Amino acid sequence: MQAAAGDMIGEPKAVSKKAFAEMMSITQGRVSQLIKKGLPVEPDGRIDVARGKLWIQANVSPIRSGAQSKQAALPFAAQLDAAAEQARYAKERADNMELKNKQLRRELISADEVEKVWAAERRDLRSAILAAPTRIRQNLPHLPREDVDEINAILRTILRELAHDQ
Repeated sequence: MQAAAGDMIGEPKAVSKKAFAEMMSITQGRVSQLIKKGLPVEPDGRIDVARGKLWIQANVSPIRSGAQSKQAALPFAAQLDAAAEQARYAKERADNMELKNKQLRRELISADEVEKVWAAERRDLRSAILAAPTRIRQNLPHLPREDVDEINAILRTILRELAHDQ
């Protein structure tokens, strides 16, 4: 026999209010309150364990009474959610601290600093490209002036095209 979707291995399919209360670590009175709020109940008054747990997970706030211990007062499924949220928050704090430490050690640099360096590199490259025809004329004096002017025009066209791509 194949288990239905949502069935838990080793758990009965439906149980009494008292048994469900014990499974979820809550009181029978609380189970009655939850039934009034919509906890699904079988026609015979028993509670389908899988559906009940899913309903509680979807409908019961993990933080209930301030008079009770927050973790002890929560149904098991909600305890898991609260623990997962605490773990997520702790990881977020650790990640944040790691980023701050990397910045202090200068392992990370700001985007503004990177942009300043790249802007200086682009200016230097542009200057070198614009100076190329003069260098060509000096190193290859036998080239006709028209050829060097054509090289200059091509390089300037390339620089304009690159400037428009940004």
